Amino acid sequence: MKRSITIGAIIASSLGAAALAHSGATGVVLERMNGMSAMKKVMGELAPMMRGEVPYDVAAAQKGAATIMAHAGGGMVKLFPEEAIPATSYAVPALWERWDDFSDLADLLESQAFGLAMAIPNGLTAPEPPSPPHDMEAMNNMSDMVGMTDAVVQPSQDLTVAQLMGVEPTADAHTSPTVLPEERESSSLDYTMMAAPAAFEMVSQTCAACHSQFRRGS
Repeated sequence: MKRSITIGAIIASSLGAAALAHSGATGVVLERMNGMSAMKKVMGELAPMMRGEVPYDVAAAQKGAATIMAHAGGGMVKLFPEEAIPATSYAVPALWERWDDFSDLADLLESQAFGLAMAIPNGLTAPEPPSPPHDMEAMNNMSDMVGMTDAVVQPSQDLTVAQLMGVEPTADAHTSPTVLPEERESSSLDYTMMAAPAAFEMVSQTCAACHSQFRRGS
């Protein structure tokens, strides 16, 4: 875990150096420089906090996560119009050549920053998972519900057991969107049950992936 959090500190340091190198930047390049500088500040503040080296501040950490969200996703990609790359820019041509990859990373960063905000109240350790119910009355109520379902469903519908339980769509369920495997995996993450450093690690890894592929001097 400490190795991954160290990555965040390294990223913060490299972004600070980039800010100095962008001293002559203007326009959209300056805008994205400011965005990167804002995220650099957040990563620099959160890294020691996630290592337990400084007092844990929930409000400050959530404010930092919100800053990353604001500069990720659509807010990030709009600052990279397809144009000649000025000398002050650290962006490489591969960013535009593999635009979908870059856009996906920007969206992933936004999603992970949101997840970080949800995990921050947990502190440095993950909360204990809730105990499974052992109440006999609850089990009886579930049995009653199954009986009610059997009474409502007409035999002519010829539904499978999985459809009756709601884990398989019925033939007329045309309104449910198709969920891709990668979307299903992402949506299955419960950040509310995750330690904040684990969520921060995900943000750090995404930043590192983006820098290594689309930034000069990473």
